[in-house]
Amino acid sequence: MCGISGLFCKSTTASIEGAAVLSSMNDRLEHRGPDGAGLKWFDNTAFGLAHRRLSIIDLSEKAAQPMCLNERYWLSFNGEIYNYLELRAELCALGAVFQSHSDAEVLLQAYFFWGADCLQRFNGMWAFAIYDHQQNTLFCARDPYGVKPFYYLENQTHFGFASEIKALIAIPSYQATANKKALLAYFGLSKIEMETEGFFKGVYELQPGYTLSYDLSTQQKSIASYYIPTHIDAKQAKNQFKATLENAVALRLRADVPLGFCLSGGLDSSSLLHLSAKINRNKKVTSLANGLHAFTAANDSTLDERKWAQQMIAQTDATWHVSELNSQQLIDALPQLIYHQDIPLLSTSTFAQSSIMKSAAQQHIKILIDGQGGDELFAGYQVFYPTFFKELFWTGSWALFLREWSQLGNSPSSKKYILKEWLKDLITYLPNKVQGIITKRANPSLAYLRQLPEKSRQRYSSLQEHLASYCHEHELKSLLRWEDRCSMQFGIESRTPFADDTELLQTARSLQITDLIQNGWSKYLLRKALDTELPSTISWRRDKKGFSVPESAWLMETTHFWSEQIETHCALDKSELIDHVQLQKDLARIFSHSKYAGLQNFVFRYVCYLIWLKEFEIKQFA
Repeated sequence: MCGISGLFCKSTTASIEGAAVLSSMNDRLEHRGPDGAGLKWFDNTAFGLAHRRLSIIDLSEKAAQPMCLNERYWLSFNGEIYNYLELRAELCALGAVFQSHSDAEVLLQAYFFWGADCLQRFNGMWAFAIYDHQQNTLFCARDPYGVKPFYYLENQTHFGFASEIKALIAIPSYQATANKKALLAYFGLSKIEMETEGFFKGVYELQPGYTLSYDLSTQQKSIASYYIPTHIDAKQAKNQFKATLENAVALRLRADVPLGFCLSGGLDSSSLLHLSAKINRNKKVTSLANGLHAFTAANDSTLDERKWAQQMIAQTDATWHVSELNSQQLIDALPQLIYHQDIPLLSTSTFAQSSIMKSAAQQHIKILIDGQGGDELFAGYQVFYPTFFKELFWTGSWALFLREWSQLGNSPSSKKYILKEWLKDLITYLPNKVQGIITKRANPSLAYLRQLPEKSRQRYSSLQEHLASYCHEHELKSLLRWEDRCSMQFGIESRTPFADDTELLQTARSLQITDLIQNGWSKYLLRKALDTELPSTISWRRDKKGFSVPESAWLMETTHFWSEQIETHCALDKSELIDHVQLQKDLARIFSHSKYAGLQNFVFRYVCYLIWLKEFEIKQFA
């Protein structure tokens, strides 16, 4: 895992300082790659590539970047190509000669032999840029589900890209400006990066499964989708599921440094720890030479998951590292956490995730395997149940509909929730004005917005369509961005088998809905596949928490801090989106009872926003 950046200067004046600007961009990504730095500047084309290195595979200098092939192609790469050994053998048969044992060189050779088609062969996570010095062109790509980040900007003076926005802010021709449309989505919808232009006006995100090509000679840019999900026979997908899952985990154990596991006590993280222990027993894994290490966030509340995680520790004999968290730690960590995220937080759960990464770094673990993506692949959230029942109804599976309806006690959902979601679908047919009135009554925090965000509710007729939307649009991508920044803050590589294994993604997209939800159980096939191997209390656990913390209780414990932050820094907010005067008047009521948890989260988000304005010295709004 690493940090990448690149800069093209369009004018002679800008190019004089180009190398220095790129160096500054690279410095801002030091946390992503504390093991080394590299920079290549081309004076004749006023372009350069930079790289911050987190050494994971082939720790030698031969694997350093930017990496060159044939004195023509230059690579800066962030990610892992997990099937690099298989691709390396294939490329050697074609005549490739390798100088290192790294997956980065495999990527570069794959591009040389196969061009953009190499993307169809990769199994892993990536965001990379390849500069063709001979043609003076740039080819960039991001993995299908957006595990690795890629941002860019272009103005009359510069074209630049980087792993994190903070690096782009180092470009002198760019003035940090808050994007009011993104802020409205943040405050009104609790959503981030729904569009390519996010919180910073003029900074764009290359979407998952897309490539960006740039001709430096003509200054022409083109962006295109390359990822088209493929499907296989549903019966074949079901039969090969367990083998595919085990292979996905085995590939992600490949590393030359120590590896550990995020363990929440839920099905996804428990499955990955169990399978890794099983693989290691059968064939000793280099990255697990020092044993299995599992990391859990804990807190003094009903959300604490130690009693479930403990069962997996006992079964796998892993060394257990527990991070005891409290509200004061959240306050202390908040400014740095927001700086590393580049944007305001949505909830306190990001702090819990960050604490896990910090704990791993303190134990000199450089890789953590996490279960992010399991719920999106296998229908683990209650939001998928209304669509599941709609599909059963509209396809005439009425007997199954009734049977599943009677088994909802096994699910993370409820009849009340499903009926409310169906009602929300019906409301979308009403006039916009009426919808606005209903929405404001349902969400009290909207009373503090001076204008409402544009809201469009998608209606799904099939479960797989709903899952695909979550995976390919902003939902999963948003979770993966929190994960990436939390891990990279502490120089940790986070690996997510459920979000980046090509074969597993294909298999999951091909399953029938009754393989996903059955007898009320979410993620049914995953539960059945490991039924006899995991403790039954884990494999058939109904509730769902993840790395959760008692947000409402913590915020009420620290009321003074949130009030003080608004009073001290509200003058920074020139967006004219929030009625902070009324918000301040209502703070005593908001923090008086847990029944106002939604409003408390709104206050939390507003304070995070103010800290964000301060950390990034944002004075302009557009």
